[in-house]
Amino acid sequence: MSCTESVRWGLIGTANIAARAFLPALQSAQGVPAMVGSRSTERGTAWAREHGVGRCGDYSDVLDADDVDAVYIALPNDQHVEWAGRAAAAGKAVLCEKPLGLTPASVTRLTEVAGRDAHIWEAFAFAFHPQTALIRSVIDGERLGECVQIDSEFHFRLSGPDNIRWSAERGGGALFDVGCYPIRLARLIYGAEPIAASGHATKTDHEVDTEIAGVLDFPSERRLLFSAGFRRPASTFTRIIGTKAELRVSNPFHPTPADTVELWQDGSTLQSWPASDAHAGTAFEHAIRHIHAVLREDAEPQHTVGTDAVGQAVAIELIRATSTDLPGRKPAATDAHHQARS
Repeated sequence: MSCTESVRWGLIGTANIAARAFLPALQSAQGVPAMVGSRSTERGTAWAREHGVGRCGDYSDVLDADDVDAVYIALPNDQHVEWAGRAAAAGKAVLCEKPLGLTPASVTRLTEVAGRDAHIWEAFAFAFHPQTALIRSVIDGERLGECVQIDSEFHFRLSGPDNIRWSAERGGGALFDVGCYPIRLARLIYGAEPIAASGHATKTDHEVDTEIAGVLDFPSERRLLFSAGFRRPASTFTRIIGTKAELRVSNPFHPTPADTVELWQDGSTLQSWPASDAHAGTAFEHAIRHIHAVLREDAEPQHTVGTDAVGQAVAIELIRATSTDLPGRKPAATDAHHQARS
């Protein structure tokens, strides 16, 4: 692909996040929304017209299209790994909504079949945002001392009884939907995988976790304390705590110009940074721009499924396996512990 060509995208699924977050970011990143795949031709055609997408077909039509270079997958969680694999097999770059898979085994199979160098990304877009680079630079500059603990939350109120997040069969629940974000952040900050976990979940009568809290232990006596759920006002407040000072981050996952990063020591603010200026763009935009640069051979791929996704799936399973009240899980976590240590 030449450096002047626009990357052409196909979308699989018409979830709200595709219209609300992905398409505006794609426009800002100067990509082309060529096609959307939908189970319903009538709904898909109307959706494409409303959101400025070139045309509609079914899911397979998107993968067969010669004018689609990359695919964004916004399906229910239980379909992610299947369609990510199909898209990669069709020669498309893939940005797949999280979680990529519901079990470590399914994610491992995908990486083995597609290959570790496959152009597949799990949509933790915050890894590409300048705020994350800022946080990294403060930590690397040793202003915090040794980073020993991360306290992080991701909550919002979920209304509507028909929301797919209420379906256990489709991979719903707070851990898969929002609890995965603090876990990904801790793995990124520590540059390591967790070795032990404990957690507690509150679930509905339909076996879906509405809230979850947990601890993930990392090597060198570091830890993540997190909570996530669908019952509280929106909050993503996070503390990254070191032996000398701490960072207080109002929104590490989807920062806006109104968000801040603050350096605190002994109860006082030493320095404050805006999460981004008004022109920095969303986390999604930065992720898409990175994918475009990779496809044009202007950048080496970072945070791909081949390097990050299996560890993420194992970390989530550690919490699931030790969380009381989660559906279908035993109290012990021996298998997940073994995978994390191996």
